[in-house]
Amino acid sequence: MSGKRDPCTKVIQKTYMILEEERSESMCESLRIHLDECEACAKQYKILEDLVSLCQGFPPEEIPEDQKQRMKKKLLAAL
Repeated sequence: MSGKRDPCTKVIQKTYMILEEERSESMCESLRIHLDECEACAKQYKILEDLVSLCQGFPPEEIPEDQKQRMKKKLLAAL
């Protein structure tokens, strides 16, 4: 299981970058390939995609950069 977890963890981290629009074409392609083959990551991606869509419906609020980075680290650690 640990062998599978490492590639999946990297994919989820790439997912955050893609959802934040920090992406390259090769990153997107490798993510698409993995998501086509890994149901667990595809489910996680869908959840993140839905969450981003939901949050976009709220009025924008300025969050300090250091707080954003702490939240991102905690989210990634929780995965």
